[in-house]
Amino acid sequence: MSSFQRIIVFLSFAASYQLAVAADYRVEITNLTYKIAFTPRIVIAHVPVSLFAPGDNLNDTSTGLLNGQMNHALSEIAEAGSLGPIMAILDQESVRNFVSYVVGSGLLVGGKKQSVELLDVDDAQSHLSLFAMLLPTNDGFIALNNMALPQNGSVQYYLNAYDAGTETNTESCEDIPGPLCGGTGQSPNDAGEGFVHIHTGIRGLNPDEIDPAEYDWKNPVAVVTITRMQ
Repeated sequence: MSSFQRIIVFLSFAASYQLAVAADYRVEITNLTYKIAFTPRIVIAHVPVSLFAPGDNLNDTSTGLLNGQMNHALSEIAEAGSLGPIMAILDQESVRNFVSYVVGSGLLVGGKKQSVELLDVDDAQSHLSLFAMLLPTNDGFIALNNMALPQNGSVQYYLNAYDAGTETNTESCEDIPGPLCGGTGQSPNDAGEGFVHIHTGIRGLNPDEIDPAEYDWKNPVAVVTITRMQ
């Protein structure tokens, strides 16, 4: 076999290997609530690792995953809908080879759905996580955490609403960002309940601002359908 032929065989093998270890996925999220909106959703394919757990103290930015960086990033999503900190983590040189991510644009309001695509996902990135803030809440968020991607076909996951436990649930528009309230997202001087838990919903603490008859919900709040396209 000539050198040229050997190169062709090698390139063909490399291409076949690449096809074997990379996959494309469509991720569809449906908002099951009446009037709660989801801020832009970050969808992450990654190696198997849990990004948080109920009971975690997200105020603790010195311990936990990546020495507290993930705690801070999740609290920023839950309080302000800010994806900057988590994207900065995923773009780090030490992390980026183990993740693929995409962001769903705009607010996703009640009853609507949106699909995003993750392309050329490495086979080692076998799990998926998804995060977004719930509006109008102080620090409510939706989370799909470290769930397996399908090897073929589709899989569905139903999501509950979590409370980050990093801000007191005042239900005051002064403390809540977004189109309904337009308030302040972050609360550096308020540690909240101090642990992640299932959200208690809108309880009517300020019904003139956030009416529970309009904005309260029951779990689940979202359904995520993941389809392997190839």
